[in-house]
Amino acid sequence: MAGRAAILALFHVVGVLGYSDTVPIVAWSSKSSSVLNSLSPDLRYEDSVSIVGGILSPEDVCSFDTVLVIEQPGLRSSDLRALPTSSGLSVILNTAPSSRQYPHVKRSASSSLQDITKSLARRCGSTLTNAGPADGPLDLAENSKHVVCINMPAIEGSPKLRKVAMLGYDQYLSSEIEKIDAAFTSHLVLYTGSPLEHYRRQLPPPSEFDSTYAPPDNSTLSDGGIFKRYQLFSSPLLIALLVVFFIVVPIIMMAVSALASLQSSVRLDAPKGYHAQEKKTQ
Repeated sequence: MAGRAAILALFHVVGVLGYSDTVPIVAWSSKSSSVLNSLSPDLRYEDSVSIVGGILSPEDVCSFDTVLVIEQPGLRSSDLRALPTSSGLSVILNTAPSSRQYPHVKRSASSSLQDITKSLARRCGSTLTNAGPADGPLDLAENSKHVVCINMPAIEGSPKLRKVAMLGYDQYLSSEIEKIDAAFTSHLVLYTGSPLEHYRRQLPPPSEFDSTYAPPDNSTLSDGGIFKRYQLFSSPLLIALLVVFFIVVPIIMMAVSALASLQSSVRLDAPKGYHAQEKKTQ
């Protein structure tokens, strides 16, 4: 029973790691949208940029006064599921006339979301605006169409920290969407994640004039020792250890135990009436 429970736990770990290269995509509109309604509910074989392009490419998208594209590095489907049903985004999504949710979409190797929004703004004659929480509230002119690209901060860390961070992001995004809904007749919202690797590569290196910058000290190890300085246990290594200790080792022990319990049926006792001394003197 213990071995079976270990195998089931191993399958759970493998299943979780199987979604490590995926991002969620959620899209909804303030009015019934033929673009969203015509999308297949199962697009597991498409990558994230292809799906975003499929949503924003049709000409019907230009009928919306505002198209809001939200990109957040490191976003997972579990982050969105962790939001309470009473949260702003949950309420907006549940009451939207048209919506599509893809929790596990293969993330794209390219980061061309900015190119898609620029192309959409040119095609629809809309004003392109790039914003983020650090820029303050959105200020959009009501007499023109807009394509707004909101770059959210990266989300990472433990599940508890991620949940707390998502509650704060939910308040910001739901507040901005409510303002857009009050100022414009119709809007389309697309919320997606992106790889953390692309986000980290885009960060500028720290400057010596930055108050938080400190020159590296190579004389001693950082706090926490070698485990904090180097990553010794990767996901493939942990999976290999689990397979060895919970599957391979028990099988070997069972085989050795079965071999040790075998008994020979051949009798090695001397025949009755046989005397070794007499045989020796003959």
